[in-house]
Amino acid sequence: MKILILNASPRPDGNIARMLDVMRQEAEACGAQVFCETISRFHVRPCTGCMKCRSARQCVLPADDAQRVLELIRVSDVLVVGSPCYWGNMPGTLKVLFDRMVYGLMGESPRGLPRPLHKGKRAILLVTCTTPWPFNVWFRQSRGTVRALREILKWSGFKIVRSIERGGTKTHPLTERDLERCRRTVRDSTTVACR
Repeated sequence: MKILILNASPRPDGNIARMLDVMRQEAEACGAQVFCETISRFHVRPCTGCMKCRSARQCVLPADDAQRVLELIRVSDVLVVGSPCYWGNMPGTLKVLFDRMVYGLMGESPRGLPRPLHKGKRAILLVTCTTPWPFNVWFRQSRGTVRALREILKWSGFKIVRSIERGGTKTHPLTERDLERCRRTVRDSTTVACR
C-alpha cells in the first residue's frame, strides 16, 4: 500500500500539518509506504493553457515539481489532500499544481470528453476553515473547497472515500477527538491491515 499525502497549507505547524502528520503516523503504523509533500515548498510554473499536453501526454513547460508529484500520484494507491479554505476554495498553489498535472490525471476521448486515468484509486480530503460551524458548510466555505477538490479528483477517476471538514479553527483549536477522527479515517479508508 502506497499513500501520497499532499499538504496545501503554507503553515508548517498549522492545523492541516498536525492532522496530516497524525494520518501519516497511523498509515506507517499499519505498514503503508507514505510519501509526504508540502506544496508551499514546490517550484511549479503556472499553466499557460496551450492545451498541447492533451495530445503530447506531457507538459511543454520545463520540468519542475509538478511532474515529480504526478509520478508519485501514479504509483500511489491512496491520495490524501489536506487544504485550508481560501475564499471558499483551495489555495492557488494547489490549483496551479492540479492545472499543470491535468494530462496525467485525465485523458480525453476523441469527442473531447474526459477520460479518468486513475480508476480504482481512493482519495481522502481534509479541509480546515476559520469560519465557525455550521456557517463553514452553509456558506460554502470549507464545503466549497471540498466541492472543488471532488470535481478534480472525480474526473481523474478517484473514489472519494472520506472527507473531513473542520470549521471554526480560529476560536476552537483542534482537539484529540479531531486527531482521532483522522486516525480512524486512515484505518477505515485504506486496505492497510493494521496490526
